[in-house]
Amino acid sequence: MLSTIDELASVVRASQGVRGISKLRWALPLVRTAVDSRPESHLRLLFLAHSLPEPLVNRPIYSATGEYLGRPDLSYPRLKLLFEYEGDYHRTDPAQFRRDISRRERFETEGWRTVRVTSDDLYVQPLAFIQRTQALIAARRSIKQ
Repeated sequence: MLSTIDELASVVRASQGVRGISKLRWALPLVRTAVDSRPESHLRLLFLAHSLPEPLVNRPIYSATGEYLGRPDLSYPRLKLLFEYEGDYHRTDPAQFRRDISRRERFETEGWRTVRVTSDDLYVQPLAFIQRTQALIAARRSIKQ
């Protein structure tokens, strides 16, 4: 990590009148730690922009017996719903492809639903993706009640 959020906030407070500081001041509350990629951040911000609940970022998930299942990009633990951004290497790297399948099966065994997100979902047709996500969240909520 290059700096902590607190260190960044200190710089923002000390930078009154600096060009671009108002944009940084606006963005600072949206910063999260433990993010592994820009698309993960873009996905989380897309959820927030459409009034979806804020998901957890890269939070480890364990089985009922304590077995480590994985660390999904974004998750809603109460709904057992997780989102994984799939860059092209998830498709083109055979070892990564096999790991992804195994990981998804571990989650599914514990009742988690995995949503695989592509660049088209995020950047080409985000509204259609959000509508599917809203419907999925509503369905998972009705199951949990």
